[in-house]
Amino acid sequence: MDIKTSFDARFARIELDLVQKAREFASRHLDIPGPISISAHRLLLQDACRSGLAGIEVPANFGGASASFSTRMRVCEELALLHAGFAFSLVNHHNVVSRIAQSQDSEARRRLIEAMLDGSRIGCTAMTEPQSGSDFTAMRTEALPTQDGWILSGAKAWITNASLADVFLVYAQTDAAKGADGVAGFIVLADDIGFERGHPYSAAGIEGMGVGQFTLTKCAIPNDRLLYPPGEGFRAAMRGVNQARVHVAAMNAAMVEYALAVSLNYAGSRQAFGAPVIEFQGLGWSLANVATHLQAMRLLTYSAADAIDAREDAQSMAAMAKKYANDTTMQAISACMQAMGAQGITEDARLGRLLAWAKAFCYTDGTPEMMNERILRYMRKARRNGP
Repeated sequence: MDIKTSFDARFARIELDLVQKAREFASRHLDIPGPISISAHRLLLQDACRSGLAGIEVPANFGGASASFSTRMRVCEELALLHAGFAFSLVNHHNVVSRIAQSQDSEARRRLIEAMLDGSRIGCTAMTEPQSGSDFTAMRTEALPTQDGWILSGAKAWITNASLADVFLVYAQTDAAKGADGVAGFIVLADDIGFERGHPYSAAGIEGMGVGQFTLTKCAIPNDRLLYPPGEGFRAAMRGVNQARVHVAAMNAAMVEYALAVSLNYAGSRQAFGAPVIEFQGLGWSLANVATHLQAMRLLTYSAADAIDAREDAQSMAAMAKKYANDTTMQAISACMQAMGAQGITEDARLGRLLAWAKAFCYTDGTPEMMNERILRYMRKARRNGP
């Protein structure tokens, strides 16, 4: 029994059904050889929502499945097997729905959740800014209190789904002197006065993610759209980042699985010097190394997912999973390309696109260097606390 099958064996029937739905959705819709337009991307997201893939962790009383984080991770992994960019986009939308559903109930929020579950409204999370990427507390987007709400001003950049979203979870600073304790989270709508969407980004590795930017100019937000009050915003964002790191690691594993399957198929059928090229030890061993790294990647990733479901402190485990995935995936896909010779760099092989996505995932939700810092911080803390 392989690691995926063993991991899935613990799932309840509804969770297994969601993983299977993701597998079937990917097979039907995501076998896409080239770039997709923003309009086609939105239609795909709507189709996925109608298939039930936007409410995995959303409570059943809101119309969701009340499934585990591990289920969400496995759904993401199955989608990434054929299109990692779309998988990243959908999970970003799901995260916003889930967070709104976990907040204080109201009729307005119920209507918003319903629209996001059926795909008529698409969501995104906005943390990164033009002047501050990984340094979250250095954000310049500010939120000033008024008698009946807040006024938001600032800019967000490199935001997944920003080029097509309708609902934005925006993090802003309410009091710079308080640092992290001043960060709050707000629901901003694309039709709010003062919201202006910028041009989508065009770069290798972000195809299918809807990556864009926007500005807020004295954008008035009522109090009932304050999702995380000052003091809660930063902690909520960091919990989300730990989960996102595990998603990224799972998507990397899916890409390596795909690359390995393509290269094994080629190397098993390509003849050279009277034998399949996989019989040549140098080439065969390189693919054996890829298979070993894939198993190790999944063990780290699934262990981190288990920790999140158990509500344990998963910061170091999520960092290790993402770091190992980032470090390994680039090398693994390159090895698979090398095993295919010139065929490995053709568009038909699709490995070049995987390599670009793998590089992009080195930047999302923290670079490998940042992961090293998180791991080192955990090691120092463990040393102080003793065995």
